[in-house]
Amino acid sequence: MLLLQKPSRTMKPAAAWMLTLALSLALQTPSHAAPSGDSKLVRTVRVKRQAPGEEFLASAALSNQSLGEQAVVFNHVYNINVPMESLCSVDLESSSAPDVRADLGSRPPMEALAGPTEYTEQTVDTDSQVTFTHRINIPKAACGCPSATTVQQLATRIEMLEREVSLLRAHCDSSCCGDNSATGRLDFVPACGGHGSFSFDLCGCVCEEGWGGKNCSEPRCPDDCSGQGVCVEGECACDRDFGGDNCSEPRCPSDCSGRGLCIDGDCVCEEAYTGEDCTLGRCLNDCSDQGACVNATCQCRPGYVGEDCSLVYCANNCSKKGLCKDGFCVCQEGFAGDDCNSVAAVMNVRVRGVTERTIELEWEGSAVLTDFLLTYAPSSPGGVELELRLPGNSTSCLISELGAGVEYNINVFAVINNSISVPSSITVSTYLSNPNGLLFKSITETTVEVQWQPFYYSFDGWEISFIPKDNDGGMTAQLPSTITSFLQSGLRPGEEYTVNLVALRDQGRSQPVTATVTTLIDGPTQLVVRDVSDTVAFVEWTPPKAKIDQIVLRYGLLGGEGPRTTFRLQPTLSQYSLQVLRPGSRYHVSVSGVRRGNESGPVSTEFTTVLSFFSEIDAPKNLRLLSKTSTTLELEWDNSEAEVEGYQVVYSTLAGDQYDQVIVPRNEEATTKTTLTDLMPGTEYGIGISAMQGANQSTPATMNARTGLDVPLDLTVTASTDNTITLVWGVVSGPIDHYKVTYTSSSGTTTEKTVPKDVTTTTLTDLEPGTEYTITVAARRGRQQSTAATIDAFTGMDPPKEITMSLVTEDSVTISWIKPLAPFDYYKMSYQSARGRVDSLVIDSDVTNYTLSSLFPATEYEISLTAVMGSQESKAAGTAVFTAMDMPAELTALNITPQGALLRWNPPMSDVDNYVLTLTHSQVTTDTVLVESNRQDHQLASLRPSTTYSVALYATKGPLTSGTVITNFQTRKPWDSQGHQLAFYAYSRQLK
Repeated sequence: MLLLQKPSRTMKPAAAWMLTLALSLALQTPSHAAPSGDSKLVRTVRVKRQAPGEEFLASAALSNQSLGEQAVVFNHVYNINVPMESLCSVDLESSSAPDVRADLGSRPPMEALAGPTEYTEQTVDTDSQVTFTHRINIPKAACGCPSATTVQQLATRIEMLEREVSLLRAHCDSSCCGDNSATGRLDFVPACGGHGSFSFDLCGCVCEEGWGGKNCSEPRCPDDCSGQGVCVEGECACDRDFGGDNCSEPRCPSDCSGRGLCIDGDCVCEEAYTGEDCTLGRCLNDCSDQGACVNATCQCRPGYVGEDCSLVYCANNCSKKGLCKDGFCVCQEGFAGDDCNSVAAVMNVRVRGVTERTIELEWEGSAVLTDFLLTYAPSSPGGVELELRLPGNSTSCLISELGAGVEYNINVFAVINNSISVPSSITVSTYLSNPNGLLFKSITETTVEVQWQPFYYSFDGWEISFIPKDNDGGMTAQLPSTITSFLQSGLRPGEEYTVNLVALRDQGRSQPVTATVTTLIDGPTQLVVRDVSDTVAFVEWTPPKAKIDQIVLRYGLLGGEGPRTTFRLQPTLSQYSLQVLRPGSRYHVSVSGVRRGNESGPVSTEFTTVLSFFSEIDAPKNLRLLSKTSTTLELEWDNSEAEVEGYQVVYSTLAGDQYDQVIVPRNEEATTKTTLTDLMPGTEYGIGISAMQGANQSTPATMNARTGLDVPLDLTVTASTDNTITLVWGVVSGPIDHYKVTYTSSSGTTTEKTVPKDVTTTTLTDLEPGTEYTITVAARRGRQQSTAATIDAFTGMDPPKEITMSLVTEDSVTISWIKPLAPFDYYKMSYQSARGRVDSLVIDSDVTNYTLSSLFPATEYEISLTAVMGSQESKAAGTAVFTAMDMPAELTALNITPQGALLRWNPPMSDVDNYVLTLTHSQVTTDTVLVESNRQDHQLASLRPSTTYSVALYATKGPLTSGTVITNFQTRKPWDSQGHQLAFYAYSRQLK
């Protein structure tokens, strides 16, 4: 019985909850409080009363101990009826009542039976001003107790109080009581629900395995339901996708619909069912791998029929025109289609030839055809379709009487006994006629007028184009069909043009008629002669506006007396000095421009030299050049008739940058000779020779002569291969335009190439292997060419080409190549493996493939092949090849269980990096495993019971893979032969 008295002063409503907490705390308040860690004062006073009158004394004593401010007081009264069979006395304070004992079964002393003993305990917290008062009335008179049920009820009530105090402690631990927690000695130690022990360090219960809660009264679930469920009264309520005692086992879809076992979340269905949740019926023999199982019914692939798709079927029995193989018709010659009921179409229709009026076709057809049908019609709308019938052995046809420049759609049909194939089609256009009679009516510096003959059939028009030689700035015009001439303006002076004329019709074009024309070039103008003396005159002109290659200056005596002199000058010059002229003579001089071999119209004038002050002496005659080198000119002339002392030879370059003279004594013979030395190579000189007698001299005999170009020296072959020769030579002196390199093979073939003037090396390419060449190098300037430097050189032997490998096996390889062009005696083949050994062999010259044998498997070989002629050997043609790996052998499945099997094999002879093992069932690869090279077996696990598996195994070594060895096995059923479910259940538990 529990009595709660009202407090001695009125409390605020907010403190009502404190009353309830205090009531619970009273049951476990320590008997003696000790100072806390933060030195707060908590006092506990316990008073034993034997008579009601003593209550007043106790209250007075407590009131004297109260603090300056009145505390809040809670009074709790507990009446505890102790059973009769117990000694109804409690030793609350052993020091004050040492004679009180609680031995069960003993009788209490007589003084204890006089009346109830009352114990009062007060706890005062100086900070919170709260006083807890507990009055426990224990009757001393023992009375008869009916049974131990009352004790059990008492224990239950105490356990409930323990739970409430535990809640209070947890609440106070969360700082609801602030810093005013009381400490002291506990007279009562909680029993922790009988499933744990109380820890003073933790001030709480330490529960046994499988129990939890504040007082260890709540049973716990295994593994806390693995985080995949809720623990309810010690049992797991699992999430939707999990099951088992601790919710750790994945559940299968629909629990396999009651038609199989759930293993690792996957259904292992009974034999008659399949599908993710075992709801689908399984087809007979799994449709023999020739169809799809839909709702327990096989949907067979084309060519297969039957309940399990095991029967081969061909459409329409191949119409009796073919054989049925694997469900497909192999038709007889001339027939095609799924059921061989169609005529095979003509193959490879192509054009053999086209003209303006004809088209010739050819094709391939079967020998069993009876005839061909050919239809053709213009592709433009409204065209009339015509047809031709040809015998069945025809393979070509000429279609004639067609329109020029017309596009035709042509169909070719194969026919067997009036059965016709689908057409083979082609589109072909006939040619337009080529224009004729292309003529140039007029040509100026910037215009060309063209004329041609008309066509006498209908067409759309003409297209004419003018394309310069350098392809820069061409012009194209399209003209009506009635036009037969055209004037093209805006052309460049002195430019060579290619003129193309084509006829147009629809999308067709005729073959072009082509001609070349060069516009006139613009020449120099405003020619002036000034500073004329007896032997010298200075000529000036205005250069042309158009680009030219050179200036041509010509001069000579008026009236044709004597030779005319011609100078070819640089295009940038605009003046020139005429020297060694005849005094008192009338000259005609002209200047013109040259571009690409075409010369402009000249501009000319006349002038007269001044008379000489000297007496007349006849001039030397017949001045001529005997020989020349790059730095010398040898001259000879006929002596003057007058007795002269000698001859003055004056010479200078035409540009006037070198001038010199020499005195040559007269030879007593009829002629006199001299050699001019230290001249510049490749330079034209003006030469005048005058007879001298004392202070008098004759008019000069004049001529122009050019020194030879400098000869390229030190011509050397620096390198040669089977088809190239590389040359180098010394730099020449004097101006040149380029070098000309000429090389002639021993068979007489001569080829020339040009090398720029600032380059002194070149490589001759595309030569014949193993051939002797005679090579010359000469310097050129304009039309002048130096003496050639000559050398003989050989090309090397060409090696075998395009080496390929085929038929590579574990111990052999076949090498093929293309024969060299140069003659040779035999081949030499060398091959070497990583083992270091080099083997060589000789092969006949007429062989182009060879098989190397007795090789090591899975080994890389370096192979080289050369051609040998006498002591000469070509460069090596090389390649590398890996021999194939030998494959593992005798792959066997052992120790087969419902969920596993042991695979074992014999290793190959070659070294192995890894083995690759592929596991397949129902034509689906389920797993691929990489096995170490030192293993010869592998354990398969987590297989499906009663399932057929196929295992493929091959070895790898670097980039190589061996052949594949395959074995098949079937896992065992999870139940015994009588179908007992016990074995199946044990198998399922083992997987879990």
